[in-house]
Amino acid sequence: MIRSTYLVARRDYLGYVSAWGFWLGLLFTPIILAIFILAPTFAQNTQPTRYYTIIEQGSTFTDAMRAEMANTQARMARVILDPVAFSEGEESETLIAFDAALDGGASVADAFEAAGGNPATLPRADFVEVEPPVRTGAELAPYLLGETLIETADGPQPLFAALLVNEDTQEIEYWSENLQARALITAARQAEQDLQLDRALAAVNISRDVLTEARAARRDVKQQRVRTGEDANEGTEVTQADQAPFVVSIMMAFSLWFLIFSVINYLLMGTIEERSNKIFDSLLTSVKLPHLLAGKLIAVLLLALTLMAFWGLGSTLLTWFMRESIPEDVASFLGTMITAAANPALFIPAIISFVLGYLMYGSMFLALGSLCDTIQEAQTLMTPLFVTLMAPLAMLAFAVADAESALIEIMAWVPFFTPFLLILRMPTEPPLWEVLAQLGMMALTTYIILQLATRVYRAGAVHGAGVNEVMAFFGKLIPGKKSAA
Repeated sequence: MIRSTYLVARRDYLGYVSAWGFWLGLLFTPIILAIFILAPTFAQNTQPTRYYTIIEQGSTFTDAMRAEMANTQARMARVILDPVAFSEGEESETLIAFDAALDGGASVADAFEAAGGNPATLPRADFVEVEPPVRTGAELAPYLLGETLIETADGPQPLFAALLVNEDTQEIEYWSENLQARALITAARQAEQDLQLDRALAAVNISRDVLTEARAARRDVKQQRVRTGEDANEGTEVTQADQAPFVVSIMMAFSLWFLIFSVINYLLMGTIEERSNKIFDSLLTSVKLPHLLAGKLIAVLLLALTLMAFWGLGSTLLTWFMRESIPEDVASFLGTMITAAANPALFIPAIISFVLGYLMYGSMFLALGSLCDTIQEAQTLMTPLFVTLMAPLAMLAFAVADAESALIEIMAWVPFFTPFLLILRMPTEPPLWEVLAQLGMMALTTYIILQLATRVYRAGAVHGAGVNEVMAFFGKLIPGKKSAA
């Protein structure tokens, strides 16, 4: 049994890893993920600079708009200078130095450099204000249509938009032929909101500085937790080490989902190919059916482990070579994450969930492939499985806000979702009996599905049953529905 299973697993595994498509996918997957992560920043930096103008009698709204655009650029600079502190709403030496330079009258670029940043890493401004070429809205048409260009520091350029303060109606009119870009009009609305706030404060002789001082004087709300035993002397304030398990659990759950979603297609495609090419007959003459199934599942499991090892080693080497350029706070956060991931209370359930989840879904896709001669036939049965696999991905959004959500607790008892949701719940320290019960239910469900998949596989691989026979079988289970003669 062991030798025959080993031979099948070796045959399939070598067949997968020797295909050039596997290595292309292995190399391009991190690149594609990086593109998705960096796409917004790349799109922002590659789009052409857009020029706008403000037409009003006086400069009240113009000044408010300029302040809003400067604030937007300052927020982006803070994100680049210290993303960890900015995301957590905390102050750091870098951000304090940046704000101090701004308060001293420095521009955003100069304050960025004073805080230790490289001005070249600042994204360039999306919108640049220019002097109004005309004074009325009726004269804007040729400029907005590109028929007449405006003079800029970069030479003649088309006018993207114009903000016109109508002196008769006191409305702010936004003129532009681009109906999709909303950033500028959003900034204009925020500028008007701030302007009206200043006017309301001035009516009661209160300066905006009072609000700024009030915000600066506000007391921070520190998150605390009760500590007992050996941790009682470490203080009660929540630290990165306390928050890391929740972040790691979400990353583990997504990685598990991504791995299963990526490799189970190999089982489906390989089985369909062997059925259509009549390879089953020759395989079953030398290998028993259970050994054949076990070998195929082990081969793709090794394929998943190969992916994990490749990406893990690549990430480790990349981090090692970039260790000098990684900020100290980011390095500390990464170390805390690694420590949390190595915790047996999180690591062991994750491994068990991965193995059982893979066997559960892998055997279903094996059975599905044994019934189909083409991908088109498989598509009629693939949809329910893919919908089932997409549901845990949606649960990650709830876990980010509240890992102890009642919805996650209930859905974790559904064996098809347990492999993913149990990991999300582990940092909340659920009762041991609950964890063991969910693992037991998942193991029992996996065993039942393996038994059923073996029978379906036998019917499809040995007896040539197809999708129509399966549909007819389920049709008989519907009360009142008669199968076609």
